[in-house]
Amino acid sequence: MTAKGDFHLHSTASDGVHSPTWVMETAAARGLRAVSLTDHDSTEGIAEAGGAARRAGLRFVPGIELSTDLGPADVHLLAYGIDVAARPLQEFLAWQRNGRLDRVRTIVRILGDNGMPIGVERVFEIAGEATVGRPHVARALVEAGHVTSVQEAFDLWLGNSKPADVNREKLAPEDAIRIIHENGGVCFIAHPVFIGEDYPAVVEQLAAWGADGIETYYKNYDPATIAVHEELAARLGARSQAGATITGWETRTTARSATSPSRTPGSRSSWRISNARE
Repeated sequence: MTAKGDFHLHSTASDGVHSPTWVMETAAARGLRAVSLTDHDSTEGIAEAGGAARRAGLRFVPGIELSTDLGPADVHLLAYGIDVAARPLQEFLAWQRNGRLDRVRTIVRILGDNGMPIGVERVFEIAGEATVGRPHVARALVEAGHVTSVQEAFDLWLGNSKPADVNREKLAPEDAIRIIHENGGVCFIAHPVFIGEDYPAVVEQLAAWGADGIETYYKNYDPATIAVHEELAARLGARSQAGATITGWETRTTARSATSPSRTPGSRSSWRISNARE
């Protein structure tokens, strides 16, 4: 069964600017039927989002986005259907969030050394109760007048390989996939094109480690890119899903139709692809 949905959404529980309730209500208003909240390293918004989704008549899948390292590649994994109350999962997420705190402190120091001082406490204030990350640093840079927009902050300073791009300790992908499965979830590879030019080979390796699917539809993907992902998913027997990464940080996108992420009983190694289209 297919439904119009989006399975890659962020809220104020991580780097989004809208509450989980707002995200769910807006999804329903835009005609979606199935959604997942996938904040970075945090399940704090799940309860609120689930309640709002039920009130709006949406099918809700609890989710999360995890960052992992594979050599020089930064690989993001989307987990769906996880047991958000599981103690091992929450201990792991706490470790991930502590790494983000250390990373932000280092980024702020580097920016100061380059003549763009901002206060680390101000970054934490902007983040509030959310999982702190580079978008909050970007907002502090805009607020201080060092850049004109969040996008400019990433283009000049915070993006991959930019002067203030700081790595943080992360799990290897195979360990993250194991943790996701141990806590009742399925694992999809997020926006694989960001992995690098050789991403099809990386996707094949992640599949061998037990990843359950691939994010085929994503904001700004052209038809050719979608076709490449569909072919890759079909060849691996992988499920496809749709994501827009709606954070509120100067993004505009449309949702697509895709099969809701779910495990096929007894068949983690034999995946399927949705025939969904816009």
